[in-house]
Amino acid sequence: MEARGIDLTEARAMITPWLKSKMPQASQMSLSNLERSGSGFSNETFLFDVIWNEGGRQKSEGMVLRCPPRSYPIFPEYDLSKQFRVMQLLRRAGIPVPTVYWLEDDRSLLGVPFYVMGKLDGSVPPEYPPYHSFGFYFDATPEQRAKMWWGSLENMARVNRLDWEGLGFSFLGVPGRGTDPVDQRLRYLEDYLNWVKEGPDDSQPILETALGWLKENRYEPERIALCWGDPRLPNTMYDAQYNVMAVLDWEMAYLGDPVADLGWFLFLDWQHCDGYGIPRCDGTPTREETVKRYEELTGWQVRNLFYNEVLAAMYFGVIMLKVFKNFKSMGIAMPGSASEHNNVCTQRLAGLLDLPAPGEPPRPTTRVEDVTVTVQFHLTGPGGCDWYLLCDRGEATRHEGTVANPNCTLTVSAEDWAAIQRGEMERIQAWTSGKLKIDGDMTLLLQLEDLISRFSRQ
Repeated sequence: MEARGIDLTEARAMITPWLKSKMPQASQMSLSNLERSGSGFSNETFLFDVIWNEGGRQKSEGMVLRCPPRSYPIFPEYDLSKQFRVMQLLRRAGIPVPTVYWLEDDRSLLGVPFYVMGKLDGSVPPEYPPYHSFGFYFDATPEQRAKMWWGSLENMARVNRLDWEGLGFSFLGVPGRGTDPVDQRLRYLEDYLNWVKEGPDDSQPILETALGWLKENRYEPERIALCWGDPRLPNTMYDAQYNVMAVLDWEMAYLGDPVADLGWFLFLDWQHCDGYGIPRCDGTPTREETVKRYEELTGWQVRNLFYNEVLAAMYFGVIMLKVFKNFKSMGIAMPGSASEHNNVCTQRLAGLLDLPAPGEPPRPTTRVEDVTVTVQFHLTGPGGCDWYLLCDRGEATRHEGTVANPNCTLTVSAEDWAAIQRGEMERIQAWTSGKLKIDGDMTLLLQLEDLISRFSRQ
């Protein structure tokens, strides 16, 4: 079962006439290269190119359509008008965000509201596989990684330093005095957790205990700022010289304590390496260096950072809980031992708050250069075969046939595997649609993504 509810044929049939109505000056319009993009679950994203004639000349432009999922939502509410308006104001303020063109509230077209923005040609570090194990960031030099890291942090600080009131961001809801900015976040989180839980018998002890701790230890922020809400490398686009082209994904933007942005930035990076047992890439600045640089960029002393790291782990823990429940509803089995109660977020909260561990801890950070790993591939259907990858302390070889007791096994049709290797199908999309089945040690598998891609082409 697909996690996403709109297929490409349906999208093309709906988008083309709608675009014609928005661009009456255009003639002979056509839509090409329509594809789904993104490995996240909170939105659906479609990329496409538009070609048309205007004033006797042929023109073209790349565009992006974003909409909430029609089924299996992650958040209880999706306010696209808020995202659209935030991006409009950010662009006027000089923050590098894509140009937003049209907002459509009519649900009769795609079943959900959507907006269209300009497409940019850049690179985004992947969320899955984690960027510390694969992709643009992983392939960069230590110096280039540091440049990317600082670029994302600097843009986060720019957002936090904006005159949000003068720029018109008050529509996000101005918090009151005292602890109200924190209290507002906690009320939202409590409502969110209750929405995700499946009735009063659905106990989530780690998340519930963390929420109680956050309530008991709430504080009065020193300032109110515009918060990105979801600052991280996978929400930053870079050019070929590793400069920031755009900062992305504004659905979680709000007015509050900017230290929450810093806490989120640090927690999400921890999750993408240590949280999954993946070595941190050389050149990635440390937590201490990042805090110091943020203080230099903003002129503010960072306080209550531990609180906001707990808040980030709690918030993302609720998101993961909803993702797990959606997977369960779709019949998707999680590889490894991760579960609703025992995952990277609940383990992190248990460690931060000195709570009993929710289960067996994740694998300690392990380098594939220090171990021997086997990954079995079962390619089914026409052209299918069995082969396995043997990686002995970083030295990889491909072998035909099967191996006993592999660390991880992938089962997929030969046709779909070839589409994945050509970049025509995303691994996460194949997995959530049931086309790709993964069993075994995900931590080691994620570190072998580059080798798997290379040997799959042999």
